[in-house]
This record gives sequence, structure tokens and C-alpha cells, in this order.
Amino acid sequence: MQVDATTNTPVIYWRSKGFRTLLIVMMALRITSYLTVFTNSAALTQVTKVFLRTMLTGASILLFYWLRKRYDRRYVRLEYDNFFAPALYAAYLLLGLASLLWTSSVSHTALQIAMAIEGIVFVFFHYKLLVLYNGLSGNHARYAMILSRAICIVSMAFIIGMFVDPDNFFRDTHGGEVSRLGGYIINPNELGMLVVLGTSASYIEILRGKPKRFHIFNIVVCVVVLLLTQSRSSLGSFMLVTGIYILKSGNLKLQVLSVVGAIVVMPILVQTIIVKQGDVEEVMSMTGRLPFWKDLLTDGFPRKPLLGYGFMRIANTERFHSIHSYPGKMTHNTFIQVLMNLGMVGAWIAFLQMAATIRAIARARDRELKLMAWMMLIPLMINSFTEFGIFGEINYGIMFYHFLIFLFVIRASTKKQRYETTAFRRHPRLHQAFRVGVHARTGVRTLASRSA
Repeated sequence: MQVDATTNTPVIYWRSKGFRTLLIVMMALRITSYLTVFTNSAALTQVTKVFLRTMLTGASILLFYWLRKRYDRRYVRLEYDNFFAPALYAAYLLLGLASLLWTSSVSHTALQIAMAIEGIVFVFFHYKLLVLYNGLSGNHARYAMILSRAICIVSMAFIIGMFVDPDNFFRDTHGGEVSRLGGYIINPNELGMLVVLGTSASYIEILRGKPKRFHIFNIVVCVVVLLLTQSRSSLGSFMLVTGIYILKSGNLKLQVLSVVGAIVVMPILVQTIIVKQGDVEEVMSMTGRLPFWKDLLTDGFPRKPLLGYGFMRIANTERFHSIHSYPGKMTHNTFIQVLMNLGMVGAWIAFLQMAATIRAIARARDRELKLMAWMMLIPLMINSFTEFGIFGEINYGIMFYHFLIFLFVIRASTKKQRYETTAFRRHPRLHQAFRVGVHARTGVRTLASRSA
């Protein structure tokens, strides 16, 4: 946040509640574009997804250039850092594009790589738009705030939907004995990951000292959705991010109450969610995933170890037919997915890209931004071990990972910051002789003598 040195208040060049609301709606619609909105028509669902994503990407680009043309040159300039992480991700996409030469399905690979490129273009311009607006408005549309409100909208839609259309919003498993929210709209584990991200965003806003009323409401809504999804992996990530929040809060009473609450609630969660219907064997095999992964690594991977079967392909046929488990189109593990898709070459690129992203987070000077990144990374990584994940088939988990990358790449620089960088660092005594002020009428920053 840019702060005026004379009044210790945020410097505001341009601020609009309507523009902030637009950013929230755009984020909510982008999340919606990954859902199966029309469960009875695959064609209509695809058309809706393509239309929403294309429209939102185009809108982000147009709004960014409009805002930059109107304000950027006078007040705020965007700067870039940590190029290694996005460069390695670009290398991963280029390898995926090259895999069209050897993929087992050109049409499937082409569709997936096109959606992946469109997704990262959206995130790049949308986050640039967000950073530019925050530089102009005094952090009026913080990413955590935008994310918490957008996810709250989507979560409320699922709560309403489970009453209006339970057949589509719930999915029966374990012989019809267990019903999981998400249904045929979205994988319940993916929905669970989404609400954990929403909870993390609200935790960050509360730690920043922002008004708690909405964020407490959002946390309650997200917890209700999480419990109804009965997602084990998401429950684990929720407990981790909640534990981090409790430790960072510094509230001793909250810490003691949370320990007591965990002791009371844990046996109920184990019985109802973790061990569904008392099937311990299912838990130990991770719902059949372990034998499936074993067959992928011992039977499928050795056939094409270097470059794999092509971007988002795990076999020469439509499905990989496991000997000891179910046939599957995807691996339910993003790291094995990369290994099968693009072989050892792709796996090493993905590994280096993740290392570069984690390095950028660890080196960040902004403590709040760093904490938000770690809390976002936890549900994304846990989900990556059991579902589509950050390198799997196109889903909103990949979109949030793209945001995580660009959090530490794009930043706003104001006139004040640029002056201090070029002048005060060269002549430190100037910093003692001058202070920064804001013209009362125009709002433009000026330098005034401290003695005056």
C-alpha cells in the first residue's frame, strides 16, 4: 500500500466501488467457467465455458489497457521481477505444444494446450489489472479480498443449489450411502479445495485487521460446504491453514479453545468423513489410487519414459487400463500426470518450475503476501496429490497456481518510490532534508522541504 508520509494515510489517485465489484464478479464468473453448469448437455456446457473464458480474458485485456492509458503514465508504473518461475512455466507449455508431434490424440492435446495458454493469458492480464488498480486506489481491491468474496458467491450458489436441485448438486457414493456436495457440477474434492482457498483469503484479511463480519460469515459458509463435500484431502488442508491462522493470530484464548475443539471434533470427523462407512481398507488404498499409480509407474511409464504420451495423455488409448485397479483417463496425481504426459523431460521442467515459485515466495519481503502465498499453496499442493492438481487437466486449481506465480512477478511502482530509488539512494542526506506531500487540489505528489 502506498502511504503519504505527512498524513500516514493511503494515497489515492482513483478509486471506484463499482470497479472493485466488477473485479469480484469477474473472478466469480471465471471460477464458474470451470463448472459443469448444464449437466444434461455436454455441448451447451462446452459452449458456455468457451464463451465465459474468452469474454473474461478479453475484458481483462481491454480494462487493463483502458486503465493504463488513462492513469498509468502519470502515477503508477508496473515493474516485473522473478522471471525464472514464469519462464519455466512457459517452457512447460512449449513442450506440451511440441508434444502434438508424438501425442496419442492430437485433438485432445490441442484442446488442452489451447485452454492452458488461454488460462495463463487471462491470469497475466487480470492480475496486471488488479495490481494497477491497487496502485491507483491505495490497495482498494486486495487479491485476498477479491478471492474471498468471489468464492463466497460460488459457495452460496452451491448451498442454494443443493435445496433447489439436489439430484445434480449431490453425488451418491458407497452404494448410495454417502452423498457429497458438488455432484455432477464439479468434483467434490475440487469444490473442497476451492472453499479452503476462500477460507485462507478470509484468514489473511482478518489478520490484516480488516472488518471481520463478512469474513466470519464467509468462513462459516466455506466450512459448511467443506463438510458437505466430505473431502478428506480438503479437510486436511483446512486444518493446516486454520492452524497457521491460529498461530499467527497471537490470541492465547483462541489457541487453547482450538486445541480443545479439535480434541472434541476429531473423533466425529474420523468416523463420518475420513473413514466412510467404516471402510478402513479404502482409506489405506486412497480410494484405489495407490494400486492405480503403481500400475501407471510399472506398466505405462516404461513404454514412453522420455517424452511421454503427449500433453494430458496417459496411454495410447482413451483410458489407461490398470491391472489391479480401475481404468482411468487421468492419474489423480498431478506429478504422475506430468510424468506420463511429457516423460522425464516434462517432469524435470515442472519440478524446477515449482522450485522457482517456492524460492520466489521464500524470498518475498512482503510478509502478508508471503503468508497468503503459503496458505494458498497448501490446499493446491494437497489437492495435487489426489486430483487434477496444478499440472493436470484444465481446472481452476491451475488458475490459482498461475496467480500464485504472478503474485511475485508483477508489482506497482509509484512516482514516490521511483524518486526514492534514483535520488535518495544516491544521496541519503536528501531523505532527511525532504518529505513527500500530496497537493490538496490535484492529488499529485510533491516534494517539500522538511524545514519549511
